[in-house]
Amino acid sequence: MRRFKQSRLQVDRVSNLPDRVIHSILSRLESTEEAVRTSVLSTRWRYMWTSIPSIDIDCSRQLLKPGKKFKKNKFKMFVYWVLLNKTLDLDSFRLCCSNYYNMSTLKRWIHAASIRKVKKLHLSFFPIPGEDDEAFELPHSLVTCASLEVLSLFLFRQPLVLPYSTKFRGLRVLELNSVEFYDEECVEAFLVMCPSLEDLSFIDCVIKLLFVLYISSSKLKSLRIDNRKMMDHEEVLVDGTVSKKKYDNEGFCNGLEISCPALVSFEYGGDIAENFDFKNLDSLRKAVIHPNPIKMRTYLGDIVAKLFVQASHLESLSINRDFVECEEYKMELDECFSASLPNLKTLELTTTINDCNMNVLIHILKCSPNLESLNLIIQEGILRKNPGYWEFDEAKRTRILTRHLKRVEFLEFNGEKEKLDVARILLEQGNALGEMVFSWRNKVKYREKSAETMNMVSKFIKASSFVKLITLLKDSR
Repeated sequence: MRRFKQSRLQVDRVSNLPDRVIHSILSRLESTEEAVRTSVLSTRWRYMWTSIPSIDIDCSRQLLKPGKKFKKNKFKMFVYWVLLNKTLDLDSFRLCCSNYYNMSTLKRWIHAASIRKVKKLHLSFFPIPGEDDEAFELPHSLVTCASLEVLSLFLFRQPLVLPYSTKFRGLRVLELNSVEFYDEECVEAFLVMCPSLEDLSFIDCVIKLLFVLYISSSKLKSLRIDNRKMMDHEEVLVDGTVSKKKYDNEGFCNGLEISCPALVSFEYGGDIAENFDFKNLDSLRKAVIHPNPIKMRTYLGDIVAKLFVQASHLESLSINRDFVECEEYKMELDECFSASLPNLKTLELTTTINDCNMNVLIHILKCSPNLESLNLIIQEGILRKNPGYWEFDEAKRTRILTRHLKRVEFLEFNGEKEKLDVARILLEQGNALGEMVFSWRNKVKYREKSAETMNMVSKFIKASSFVKLITLLKDSR
């Protein structure tokens, strides 16, 4: 009996904790699901999770019954209950509602989140069959929400309509995923609406226009444009049926002009626009350029030249094989890479084994006198078909490395002989090399071959007397 009383006393202590303490405990949990599970602790805790500052509701997850999906007729009531039952401010609200909605309902949910002064809002929804042509118009209450700092929209190729004569005063981060725009003025109007925007992402978006899209912002620091995963979309609807949308790979737009004086980071992945112009990129320090395989390469050399001229102060550069496989314009290499990159400290190159790609690497290294770190991802597609591609002459070898190169890392390494040949050449020429890292991607091969491989590499001739050889498992698959 004494033990039973002590147990009840302990439960009462949990039940009687002040609200602020309970909120503090719940807010430190990693997910909404974990917060929901605390409802079993006591009757008082049953609904406390709805007051935590970060809420994540996904129609594919029944929060109160883990492992089960929401029924269609209960999802709407549940979302309303969560949003309207409490009055505390929201730091973050994520809502994935598939096609559990109509547009008016969704707008009411957004309005409810705006009333609770949401700071970060992530919305993902799929159009109801039969309403595919209905554009999504951002509610006025969201645009005028002074607390909103981060907005992420995943619209499954829905058109987006903007309210005019209003502004996102506090919006700093904007991510648009799978959104359609019908003209360039819509995007430009969006940027005008966001005077404080610092981070902008277009992911698998399509702009149906024939003219150049102009992205201009005085405060923008990070710009990401990525269409590499644009593909057919398949969505499981509420009634269990599967809706499929087939999308042509239309690309982002036909032309793109960027003028952002505060831009620090720029990432471009996917189809390259025919007209690509860079202006006012004096602050740019990091660039990631990973285009899709290009059918028409006649304009790629010009794009490369413009980028390197405008971004001569880059400190970090990542490029892939489709950026450097330049058979069609290899005669233009001296022009494309004529600009000096005196501040470039880190270069990451994803490539295959062929002579043209090696020439590009040589040219980049040649105009990067202060390069310190080189990361190589040598893909296996042509390794064994053309084993002699990287066997270039002594004159080329002496041009490969700079005096400042301190670190070389082979990513996605599996002990291939051709990659070891590259390592041997770099060790022979790297006078300032401090370390060479082999990052294995396969756990089995790492265990079987890493010791033998390192023993082989240790016997290579080394220009640097203090270079360290490091082997590690970075990505186990």
